[in-house]
Amino acid sequence: MLQLKEISKSYSTGDFTQIALNKVNLEFRENEFAAILGPSGSGKTTLLNVVGGLDQYDSGDLIINGASTKKFKDRDWDAYRNNSVGFIFQSYNLIGHLGILDNVEMGMTLSGVSSSERRKKALNALKRVGLIDHINKKPNQLSGGQMQRVAIARALANDPDIILADEPTGALDTTTSEQIMELIREIAKDKLVIMVTHNPELAEKYASRTIHFQDGHVINDNNPLKRKILNLIIN
Repeated sequence: MLQLKEISKSYSTGDFTQIALNKVNLEFRENEFAAILGPSGSGKTTLLNVVGGLDQYDSGDLIINGASTKKFKDRDWDAYRNNSVGFIFQSYNLIGHLGILDNVEMGMTLSGVSSSERRKKALNALKRVGLIDHINKKPNQLSGGQMQRVAIARALANDPDIILADEPTGALDTTTSEQIMELIREIAKDKLVIMVTHNPELAEKYASRTIHFQDGHVINDNNPLKRKILNLIIN
C-alpha cells in the first residue's frame, strides 16, 4: 500500500546541513492506525510531509500501491495529494468567514469534483463526524473539538486512501482529545492513518502501531508489517 525504501531527506542553511530522515525503511498496511513518536527534530513531521507529497525526498523511493514515485512530476504529486491523501492539522486550518459545509467542500475544489457531488460528499463526511446539525455554523461558533471534527470531515470528504494527522489533539483538553482519538481509530478501520504526536499515552491507548523516531531513524516499531516468505524446496 505505502512503502518507504531507504528514504533520506536533509535541509541546508548556509554551511549547516540537518539530516531529517536517514535511510528510513517503513511499510504500512492498507488500514491501520500508526502513531509516530519522538522528540522535536527527530524527523516525525518530515516523514509526514514526504508521505503526503508536501516535501520531496532526496534519495530512496516512496512506493504507492506498488508504484515508484521516483519519476513523479509536479502534476503527479498534485493528483496524489488531491485524491489519495487527507490532511488533519493541529491548528484546524479552517477559513473563518466560510460556513463549515463550505470549509469541507473546499478540500475537494482541486479534485475535479462537481459542485453537487462536493456538497453530497461534504454532508456525508460531516454526518460521519457527528456535525450534521451544525452545518450552518461558522468555525468561530464551534468548540475546539468541533473544529477538529470539521477538519477531519474535510480530510475524509474525498474518500482518500491515507489520512495524515499532525498533532490532531495538541490544542484540545483531555476529554476532547480522547473523543477525537476514538473517531480517528474508527476511521482507521478502513483507511491508513498516520499520526504524529508528542503524547505517548494517547498513542499507546488508541493506535494499533507505534513507531519511535530519533535523529532521523526508526528506533522502535511495535507492530511492523511482516511479509510471508515462501521457501521453495526443490528436490
